[in-house]
Amino acid sequence: MLSSSDERQGHFERAHDPARVLALSDGVFAIVITLLVLEIHVPDLAQGQSLREALREIRPSFVAFLISFVVTAIAWAGHRDLFTLIRRTDRGFVWLNILYLLPLSILPFGASLISTYDKDSVALGLDGLILLSIALTRLAIWWYATGHPDLLHTAVDAQSRRAGAIVVSVAVIIYVIAIALADPAPTASLAIYAAAPVLYFIGITISRASAPEGSAREDFT
Repeated sequence: MLSSSDERQGHFERAHDPARVLALSDGVFAIVITLLVLEIHVPDLAQGQSLREALREIRPSFVAFLISFVVTAIAWAGHRDLFTLIRRTDRGFVWLNILYLLPLSILPFGASLISTYDKDSVALGLDGLILLSIALTRLAIWWYATGHPDLLHTAVDAQSRRAGAIVVSVAVIIYVIAIALADPAPTASLAIYAAAPVLYFIGITISRASAPEGSAREDFT
């Protein structure tokens, strides 16, 4: 028969088990990716129009899909990296994770906006705000979790903690620039959104290459 202290400990472990938080998050990621691809529709051919011409008209939808899909993939990979470190959750971590899922859930709306109005400054600005919110909430949850060693299997070294924050902070700066250019230079703004994932992968590669053996940076995705 379990003692009252064992029962309390068992309840504590169940209440702070990260499995349900991870399951909810993975479900949201899966739904977001599904909704993104649903925005791409087979075009209807107008009188005398060729399929090549019709496909050219839906090119903005493909661009919006690719940008948003890669952003979602990066967000999922970062979330996966974080949860390899997480041993248990607390109230702050749970709500930060839910906050992180909020802009991700709105991402299909942003993709739909720029697929329809790819040169419109309002559409580009709103999509940029969504992307910026994803980056900021990712930064917040990373900084919170790695600053609470009691939540982790192993404490994250200070250099890896800063490196993870810097990589995401670069994305924050890039999105702020793209939002600022949405009105005066919409084509440049869209190009920056497309280039941001490339710069992210360059940053991750440099961070991993310079990581000391055994540091958390070695496993950055």
